Amino acid sequence: MKTYYYIASSGVLGVKTNIKSFGWSYGHNVPEGTKEQYDCCAVRLQVDLKEFSDDAEHEMMGKYHYFSGTPGADKLYYTRNYAGKGRMRIRAEGFLTDEPKITVNRAYYKLVTHRIMNLHSIGYIMTDLATLLLLKKGYAPIHCSAFKKEGSTLAVFAPPDTGKTLSSMTACIDHGAEFIAEDLAITDGRMIHSVPWTSSFRYYSNFNNKKSSKLSYGLSRLVPMMEHFNPKSSKQITEYVDKQFLLSKNAVTHIAVLERGEEHVAKINDVESLQKIMNLNRYIFNYLRSPLLTAYEFFNPELEIDQALANEREILTKLIRNSEKVFSVKKINATHYTKELLDQIGSPIADAASKKLERERERFSDDSKNTARHDHRPKPEISARPVE
Repeated sequence: MKTYYYIASSGVLGVKTNIKSFGWSYGHNVPEGTKEQYDCCAVRLQVDLKEFSDDAEHEMMGKYHYFSGTPGADKLYYTRNYAGKGRMRIRAEGFLTDEPKITVNRAYYKLVTHRIMNLHSIGYIMTDLATLLLLKKGYAPIHCSAFKKEGSTLAVFAPPDTGKTLSSMTACIDHGAEFIAEDLAITDGRMIHSVPWTSSFRYYSNFNNKKSSKLSYGLSRLVPMMEHFNPKSSKQITEYVDKQFLLSKNAVTHIAVLERGEEHVAKINDVESLQKIMNLNRYIFNYLRSPLLTAYEFFNPELEIDQALANEREILTKLIRNSEKVFSVKKINATHYTKELLDQIGSPIADAASKKLERERERFSDDSKNTARHDHRPKPEISARPVE
């Protein structure tokens, strides 16, 4: 069976799998990469789809709900009956190594497509595992959009449906900003690394007015993250932003937190900004409550899930302190915040009158230079006699 390599974030996060077009929250339309690119990633994960049975081994193992494991053994099993004699299976191993692996049978992969109590899809499981391992390696995933304009790189945080994606995509498409992220990125506390394969902006009518797009957006609100499991329905970021305007990483200079409320722009302190960013991250990243990770830690305390939380706080604190400015933008009717964001990073949008005046000045300057260049008439003498 063919092996595929998918690079969610260049040099940071990659997946090795036999599942074509593997979809998860770190990218559901990632183009295929190479083994060399995968080997260069700081965090490497494997997921294997195949039929297997380890029932005989389970009899002598300890139990944790539907999980089976042995203290100190870097391996965990999940087995659950369905439709009479059928069984859904997962084998998780190597979580304490640099290249953990999830093996899943076809029944589990096909039947479990989202989260219901302790049943989590493979996409969710891999997301939780990747988040934990990134934090252990000194990286923090962040639920944000981001772009670079001139000398400033802005990371934008906001609650769902508050405008971070639309604002950042507008800055890139309409105002010449360079794209870094629209929904998800990774940081080490100074640099922001792009995860450009999320494409949640495709649901916004500003970019796609088709009825099917609006319907998909409505369904995604009912079943969170369902789009991660239908990769063929989405387009890559390169369909909207030219490759030359895609950045893989950059140093963050500004941080914005978008909120709904009475119109106001203000700086926010380190304590408040950390609390808000941690809260927004918690809404998306569920590694602290992952059933599989929790069960794994029961048999292998070295997994240290709580330490990952401390690492997340430390990395995000560093990101805030390394930024030149952290500010909040509030609007009552927040269609998008692009103008305010560009104003705050020192790259304001010129109004139509200003643009017209600038064009006139440029044209006048060019005309003057051309006239001077082609005017060979003798210059009149200037008299030194004082004017009477």
